Amino acid sequence: MWQLDDLPCKNAKICIDRFHLAQGVNDVFDEVRKIEFKLAKDNEDKFLMEVLAPHRKYILVEREKNLSKKDYTKLERLLDINKNIFRASVLVEYFHKVLDKKNVKEFRKSLILWYRFAREAKLKPFLKFANTLRKYRHYIEGYIMSGLTTAVSEGLNNKIKVLKRMGYGYTNPVSFMLKILQRCGLLNSKYIDTSSWYWPTEMRLASTTPF
Repeated sequence: MWQLDDLPCKNAKICIDRFHLAQGVNDVFDEVRKIEFKLAKDNEDKFLMEVLAPHRKYILVEREKNLSKKDYTKLERLLDINKNIFRASVLVEYFHKVLDKKNVKEFRKSLILWYRFAREAKLKPFLKFANTLRKYRHYIEGYIMSGLTTAVSEGLNNKIKVLKRMGYGYTNPVSFMLKILQRCGLLNSKYIDTSSWYWPTEMRLASTTPF
């Protein structure tokens, strides 16, 4: 059985990507929205039913500067009359500020404060999320220390998937590889030679199939 000291990357640290943390807290916020929407439906509150409806949830997560004046007015009214949505919004906003910390000491200090806010808010979805954060806190600290994110790689993967669908599949793998490099910008560089990065030269030259 492998021992940690025997592994080639024994000093490596696991990092939880910020994108997934943001996605997680937004999902938790959406759980609160669903609960409040159900209550509004039971109470036949037309305004709350309108702004908390699934197709309108973008109002709650969109940045204020990107909202129309009408939607911004509705958001202000919603936060004013619904305490749970207001508390959930504050928790989401402060959680992003916690992730902005540049060192572990400040991160831990801010996270403890966020835990306290979550307890005082008494929102079950956020309390459950807080327990998950405690469980994986060390992995989140890996992100705080490194600042690493998979945003670029995930963006490239999405580009490749779209490219594959647009081409209805590629019968020639070399042509597909070249098209990926072209779409991702590497073949357009005047200063980087990418001709031998990913496959042997003879394999590349063997293909005469156009795109």
